Amino acid sequence: MMRGLTQALLLATAAAADVSCVDPYDSTQLSEAFDAAMMELQGAKGWFTQLKTSTGYHNAQSVNSCTPGPQWKYPAASDATGLLKRVLESGELRVAGVQWKKGEQADYKTDPDNPTGFWPEYLTEIVQKLSENYGKTITVKRIYYTTDPNGLGASQKVGHAVADGVDDMSEPYYYLGGAHDEMPRIESLAFSCITAGLESFFFTKADSGTASTDELFNALSTGNNKAVGFIGSGNYDSVSHLLPADVTVTLVTNASVMEANVKSGVLVAGYNSEGTISDNVTFTLFATGIVSPRVALFRKPDPTNCTVLMPPSPPPATDEFDSLHVGLVITLGVLAVVLLLTVSIVVHLIRMEKMGSPLFMPLMKERDVEAVAYPAKGADANTI
Repeated sequence: MMRGLTQALLLATAAAADVSCVDPYDSTQLSEAFDAAMMELQGAKGWFTQLKTSTGYHNAQSVNSCTPGPQWKYPAASDATGLLKRVLESGELRVAGVQWKKGEQADYKTDPDNPTGFWPEYLTEIVQKLSENYGKTITVKRIYYTTDPNGLGASQKVGHAVADGVDDMSEPYYYLGGAHDEMPRIESLAFSCITAGLESFFFTKADSGTASTDELFNALSTGNNKAVGFIGSGNYDSVSHLLPADVTVTLVTNASVMEANVKSGVLVAGYNSEGTISDNVTFTLFATGIVSPRVALFRKPDPTNCTVLMPPSPPPATDEFDSLHVGLVITLGVLAVVLLLTVSIVVHLIRMEKMGSPLFMPLMKERDVEAVAYPAKGADANTI
């Protein structure tokens, strides 16, 4: 009985406390802020065309999964949790990516800390909107990953860094249709609104006689050389259904090196995820027929990774109502303690009584009952 009462009191206390559980690496609010900034930009008339014009990159297509409008809200800084809180407190947005260079799309190699081109400028303008909204400067800290020989590819490492909360997000050019740890990205990772859509191409040596995806499939199926070059494993994932199962996937992050390998015959073909090639005479360029949506990748929320946050101490009473409320709570607490002590004492007394050792012994000893003789009644005993 006493244990039951104690448990009831403890449960009541826990229920009264406003306890919350927060994943310190939750990307929900950060991705919401990122999308709000992107939609603010896309809602500005002519912004996307101006970005393509200023960078000289005209292959990007507007493929919309989100529509600009007042429905997009920046999470309040005062309520920030997870990765958004980390970004606002540090003033730094950690972005995972790969060093590559290709035309007007991007140059992450010449000056890695200050890359140029369409994709770097896209992210720069989004982060600028974040800085304006939150009233503080947020800088981009780029972390570049490389492919291990006979090990993890650079894009796989990016996926792990994002999924583990090591970095806040990926660069905004990643395939939505890619894979992460042998699972579809669309299921294993969180992601932003689509940033842009890009038509992809294969290119072969001009005198190879291969000028379509069907001809490339036949050349790979019948020839001894099965090698096709890709910048990253995600690129291969997006077009793997167009190629034979035994294709040799060769990762080459430098576009010039890939072109040189196709020209020399080391590679049967190279994959161009976006844009053109440097030499339209030496190579034949043909479309895959696929427009790939690109996104920024985020960590998928994990409710099992939880840090319990206790509520702050209540503020002191400021008016008569608060004073009455505090007094009532104190009174109820005292009554609960008194009730608990009373029940404890009563239970103890009953237990001692049943054990034959009562706390209070009788004041008088009981006498044995003795038989007392009375004289027999006479014949007239009942007469008056």
